[in-house]
Amino acid sequence: MAFVIAYMVIIFLFTLVTALMGKIFGFDSNINYSGLRFDIGRHKWDTLSIFMVWSFGTFFTTLLGGLFYYLFSQFRATVNLANLIFLWGAVISFSIVAAQGLLPCIEPGERLACYTNLTVVFAWLSVPIWALYILCFFFMAFLLFFSIYTSKPFLSFSYSFSKVSKTNRKRKYYFETVILPYLIGSGAILMYHSFTYPSVNFHVLNLVYIICIGLSLAVSFLVININDMKSEEVLRYKNLQTISPVLFIIFVLLLIFFTATNKGFYLPF
Repeated sequence: MAFVIAYMVIIFLFTLVTALMGKIFGFDSNINYSGLRFDIGRHKWDTLSIFMVWSFGTFFTTLLGGLFYYLFSQFRATVNLANLIFLWGAVISFSIVAAQGLLPCIEPGERLACYTNLTVVFAWLSVPIWALYILCFFFMAFLLFFSIYTSKPFLSFSYSFSKVSKTNRKRKYYFETVILPYLIGSGAILMYHSFTYPSVNFHVLNLVYIICIGLSLAVSFLVININDMKSEEVLRYKNLQTISPVLFIIFVLLLIFFTATNKGFYLPF
C-alpha cells in the first residue's frame, strides 16, 4: 500500500508542477491524474517556455526523490510507516527520472505516446538521435548506481537481524517485503488506470515507469550480497506486513480524489 500511495502522489505532483510552470508562462491547463492539456490562448510556445515547462517536472521529481531519501535518513530511527513511503518515494522518483531519459529513445522523431516532458524539449531543440542514446545511457546509469545501494535501507526495516544476516535470507526478505508488494501494487495501479483513465498514452507512460522501477528493484535484488547488515542497523519494524489503518485511509482518499477529478480541473488562480 505504501508503494501505491507514493506512486500515485508522485505521478500527480509531476503533472501539477508542470501545470504550475505553464501557468507562469501564461498557459492555462486542464489537469487530472493522467496528465494535462494546455489551453494555448493568445500565447505561443518558444524555446524558453518549452524548455522550462516540459523539463520542470523532471527536475522537480529529481529534487523530490532527494527530499524523500533525506526524510527517510533523518527519521529512520523512529519506527513509523511514513519512513516506508519516504523510501518508496525515493525509488519511484529516481526511476521516473530515469524513464524521462529513456522515453525519447522509444519513439524517436514520432509524436506518439512518449511525446511528452523531455521528449518535447529534445524534439524542439532538434537533438540528434545519437545524442539521445548517450543521454539515455547516463540516465539509466544513474538509476543503476542508485539501485545498487537501495536494498540496504529496505533490509533495515526487518524486525529481526536473523532475517537479513545472510545473503539467502536477505533475498527472501527483500522478495517478500519489497518485490512482492511492487508486483501487487503495480498490477493494482494498472488495473485502476484501465478503468478510470482509458488514455492509451497514459498507459504506455506508466508501463515504462513501472518497468524502470522493476529494473531498479531487480538490480538491488541481484547485488544484495554487497550490502552487509549489522545488528544495530536493523530498525525492527514489527508491523511492516500488516495493513495500517492510516495508510488505508490515505489510499482511499487518493482514489476518491483521482476518480472524482478524472475529467480534469483548472487551477483556481
